[in-house]
Amino acid sequence: MAKRVQSGGKTLIEGEGGIGWERQSTGTYQAGLFGVIYELEKRRRSTVEQGATGWYLYSSGAPDGNFFGDYASSTLLEAIDEANDMIHRLDLRGPGYEPQSEK
Repeated sequence: MAKRVQSGGKTLIEGEGGIGWERQSTGTYQAGLFGVIYELEKRRRSTVEQGATGWYLYSSGAPDGNFFGDYASSTLLEAIDEANDMIHRLDLRGPGYEPQSEK
């Protein structure tokens, strides 16, 4: 289960797999891995945004595909664990490699 840790004077939430997520001033949580930025964004119930409320994963710059609004979980700590699993299933070595299979 994800937990809060101190690293370099910052408070991060670290999930299984060792990825640390930092809260941004916008209320999102960001993590970086191999030059790719990942972001968890909270979706609240509204007439503008459809779909389930909860935390959604986004990314940009991943060589083997990006996440764009992939549902992670309704609670932050579970969303961080799920996002870490989703990220680790990708092979981030670069184009031409296949995604890793689920364990």
